Amino acid sequence: MRRIAVLSLLVLAVSAVFASSAMAINSPQKLEASATPTAGGTKKKPVGVSLHIRPFIPDISADLPFATTKALVYFPKELVINARYFKYCTRAKVQKNEKKCPPASKIGSGIAAGLALGLTENLTVDVFNGPGGNKVELLVKGASPLVIREVIEAKLQKVKGTYGWRLTVPIPTGLQTPVDGVYATLTDFDVTLDKKTVKKGKKTYAWAALTGCTGSLKFGYQGQYTDGTKQDVAIEQAC
Repeated sequence: MRRIAVLSLLVLAVSAVFASSAMAINSPQKLEASATPTAGGTKKKPVGVSLHIRPFIPDISADLPFATTKALVYFPKELVINARYFKYCTRAKVQKNEKKCPPASKIGSGIAAGLALGLTENLTVDVFNGPGGNKVELLVKGASPLVIREVIEAKLQKVKGTYGWRLTVPIPTGLQTPVDGVYATLTDFDVTLDKKTVKKGKKTYAWAALTGCTGSLKFGYQGQYTDGTKQDVAIEQAC
């Protein structure tokens, strides 16, 4: 009896391993990221930069439909974020009418793409500085095959370890499943945060600035998916 019980447990364990493997996302997550310029900054006098971030999945043919539930974007230790000095726009205001936001609160833009049922939804992305100096509002819009208008409120915070900053981007349910029971796979998200500056008293602050670069700048990305799995990507920009 005991032998049968042991064999049953072994079968269950092996089955769980195979089920886990079958559920894993096979499509490789990719990342492009950079800061411009990379030279000239010091800790006493950081240099303002633009930031380009592009997580993408070039081929999803190896998988059943899935969606990204959360994205974590990691920025270099050498980066300084001065969002608190800039005009901001709240998530509610961006959602209602982004044209009512202070012009100086818009800090970037880009494009994105989602794939569902074999159809590609091309999207535009407008990026606004959010309240509190630690939020970024991402306005995602699409016109065909579905009309889409969603604001993603991402949270920015300092971290320790390999990177200096993490931007946590929770993907709204409406973007994961724009139609009931149908997953939309985020295949591309290509955004640039512009080199923006603001003057406070006698001092000028850049929204993002570099304190220097020795060898390379480290960027990272983690995609979390509807099957409970995740992928991590790390890249370095030479400087």
